[in-house]
Amino acid sequence: MRQVTFEPTSVTAFDLYEFGDGRGPVVMITAGIHGDEQTAIHAARLLVQRLGEEPVHGKVKVVPVANPASFRNRTRTSPFDQLDLNRVFPGSPAGSQTLQLAHRLWEEAQEAEYIVDLHCAGWGSVPYTLALYQEFPAMREVAIALGIPVVVQSNGTRGQLFVEACHAGRKALIIELPGGQPGGFVDVAAAQMACEAVQNLLRFIGVLEGEPTRSDVVFYGRIQVLEAPGPGLFLPSVRPGAVVDEGTVLGHFEGEPVRAPFAGVAVSVSLPRYCFAGERMVGIAPLVRNGIGGGAVA
Repeated sequence: MRQVTFEPTSVTAFDLYEFGDGRGPVVMITAGIHGDEQTAIHAARLLVQRLGEEPVHGKVKVVPVANPASFRNRTRTSPFDQLDLNRVFPGSPAGSQTLQLAHRLWEEAQEAEYIVDLHCAGWGSVPYTLALYQEFPAMREVAIALGIPVVVQSNGTRGQLFVEACHAGRKALIIELPGGQPGGFVDVAAAQMACEAVQNLLRFIGVLEGEPTRSDVVFYGRIQVLEAPGPGLFLPSVRPGAVVDEGTVLGHFEGEPVRAPFAGVAVSVSLPRYCFAGERMVGIAPLVRNGIGGGAVA
């Protein structure tokens, strides 16, 4: 029997890069849990390059493509069993392919004190940190150390790597980036920014040498999606990342104004297009006051 390889891409193995002297915190960086979220994958690969060029204390584990089958298929879910990997953690060693993959990633994450999971929120989004900072107040400090200006409270859907890790006692969050859907496109500038944000966190916790940059961040509540009420043309009036007041016109649907239901930030804004009922026009997160739902600036 001969095995003939026609493409140097495995769909049943993931690459894991390790850096460090073992004397310090353990950090795990993952990307490509969804195969079409390729800005995140590019950011992780940039980080691999950077970590190979400077001293690393403790240990950093980087998995640039956590879901190789979905990456090769350029889809969110697995072509093997159609499961969303980021809904099945901690997985199972005896389950379907996605459950087995989740189990192996979960095993690799067990020694990590910090986990940063890189994702994409699609075209028309702004970079933001997604964290369970209300349930786990220690995540505020981690989000501040990253320095990405917008921090959004997660819905906390179970089965996600970072959610399960938080409930298991680790400090874990997501960085959401522009790009990915549709088609798996890469926002190069956003990937560079994410790489630098992770490096800033690593400096903050002493894994990398040098002083971290301190940046102001604003904490927001859970994202509310404004959906098209029926078929019609949506024309946006604001750009992703716009900070808006209650009543601000975000765009027009069939000529009627679409207004912000509260003060907050437009984390995603659809491009001009004809929408059908239930399709996303704007995703907006409310300003959190006094750390409960309004604007806390660090």
